[in-house]
This record gives sequence, C-alpha cells and structure tokens, in this order.
Amino acid sequence: MSSQVAAGGSKHRLKREELVMAVLSLLSEEFERSDVESIWEVSLAVATIRQHLSERHGTSYSSDHWLHTQLRRYEDELGVPLFERRKPVEGSGETALALYAPMVDFYQKQHLYVTEKIKIANGTYDFITQRAQLLGPDRPCNVLLGAGSTVYHLATIFANKSHTGTNRYRLYTHNAGFIQKLLNSNVNYERLSLFTLGGELEPVTRTILGTRLDELGGAELDVVVQGTSCVCDGRLYVESGRERSVKSAILHDCGGIKVLVCTKHEFSREPLADTEPYGTLQDYDYIVVPHSPVRDQECKLKHYEEVFREHKRYLDAQVLNWNYAIFRVV
Repeated sequence: MSSQVAAGGSKHRLKREELVMAVLSLLSEEFERSDVESIWEVSLAVATIRQHLSERHGTSYSSDHWLHTQLRRYEDELGVPLFERRKPVEGSGETALALYAPMVDFYQKQHLYVTEKIKIANGTYDFITQRAQLLGPDRPCNVLLGAGSTVYHLATIFANKSHTGTNRYRLYTHNAGFIQKLLNSNVNYERLSLFTLGGELEPVTRTILGTRLDELGGAELDVVVQGTSCVCDGRLYVESGRERSVKSAILHDCGGIKVLVCTKHEFSREPLADTEPYGTLQDYDYIVVPHSPVRDQECKLKHYEEVFREHKRYLDAQVLNWNYAIFRVV
C-alpha cells in the first residue's frame, strides 16, 4: 500500500512513478488556485512539496536532495526532462520546482496536465464501455485511438482493465506512443486486440503518418477518439501539417461516433500560427473534458476556461461526473 503509512507507524517513501505523479498533481493544483495564465509560471518550494507529500501520503523525505535524486532518475529512465529547479524568492536559498519548458516530446506531454488527462481517459473509457455493451457479445467493439498523449492514458486503461468485464475490443491506431503498453504480457488478448495503420513514424509526436484508411481492413468502426492541439472559434488545429492530413482523413472519412478529448487548455482565441484547421468542433459527436472545480466567485477564470465556456453554445451536457464531463456536440 504505497500511499499509506507503513506498519509500526514508520513513514515510507513513494515509488518513483508515484512520486512524479504526486509532484505533477501538486503543480497542477497550484496552477488552478493561482491567477497566472500559464502552468510554466508556477513553482513550488521543495520544502513545501515535502510537507504536502507527508500530509497526503504519509511519506518522509528528510532532504531536498533525496527528492531531487528520485525525480532525476525517473527523467533519466524516460529520456526527457520534466522539471527544472528555480529560486522562488530573490536572494532565498530555498530551491523550488517547476515544469520544464518547452515540452514538445510525446513523453513530456504525456505528463503535462496529467491529472486532467487521466480524468478524461476514465470518462472516455466509460463512454466506450457503454457503447460496447449495446453491441452485445457477438462482436467486439471497434475503436480507433488517435494521436496524442491524452489517448496514451486511455490505452493504459484498456490494458489495465482487459481482464475486467466481458466486453471485447479491437483497437486501431496510428499512435505509436502507447503500443508498448498494449504489448505487455499482462494484457488479456482474448478480449483486446491491436491493429496499427502503416506509414512513416514521426519521432517527436510518436505518430504513424499514414492516411491509407483501407488498412483498417473494412472494419466497421464504432468509436473514433482524437485529441487536438488548439480549438479556436470552433476550428481545430495541430502543429504538424503531416499529422493534420492524417487527423483530417480519419475525422472525415472514417465511420463511427467521433469523440474529441480535451483538457480545455487547448481552447484559445488565437489559432496556431502558420497552420490550417483540420476540422471543426461540430465534426465531432461528443467532447470529453475534465469537470471544472468550483472556483471562488472572486477568482478570475483562466483564459482557457473562458474560451471553453464561449464554445458551450455548441454543447449539450450528457454526463457530469465528479471528475469528467461528456457533452454532445449540437
């Protein structure tokens, strides 16, 4: 029981991945409480982080050095930086932690807004599960999982729950970032099978750049899940022109219920520079987002939250869970 106090009352330390997720959650929470518009403006004193870890998880990190060492080892295993050290106050000797910037690699983005992404992934999995149940036991539910780091967390849930329930799934993807997760020996392949689209691998985003949708083998898709980089005035953008072509082909040429997954940070009043939209919000049937916390009326709404609310004229709430919200696009 890694997040509980060990037997005999002695405090323990979290596993390395649990520690990273706990620190990321603390930075996200601090961002939501603050009035700053960018999470890269947020930093927390390491002493404050150690105090929070003690209060929430019963852990004991006696020094900043030990915590820094564990975070750095995780980054070394991942192969990309996630955190940077800062001085929170001019002249202070106290070290602070912030998110590393810029985050462009797939595995960096996988950890960005990770709390929100896990909420979205759970909501999307629940949505797909309900669709699968409507199909009955005679055929699997055919799901296309698109590119992006949010979908990684959904694939992880599929892998972890492959021994749960009676639903069967055929997963199709051009997202190479989570293929290894679904090749784990613990996955139940009697209920979960994986198919990939062919094409060139884009190493930064881990996207397979192929638009030959005939490689789906004539599959009748039931659900298509995609993320995006930017939503501006109802139009959707991604940074890469080649990825844009793949997203557009899947969105417009594939069948099935189209589901957009967003942390809400994608919503902006400015489109991505030098790019063309690959689609619109109304090309989708549903959108899954984190359920917003109730903010004090005196707190200023974040820019992305304001823009998202402006888009709610297109949205009809279907599910308002404690952690996520599912809207039908109208």
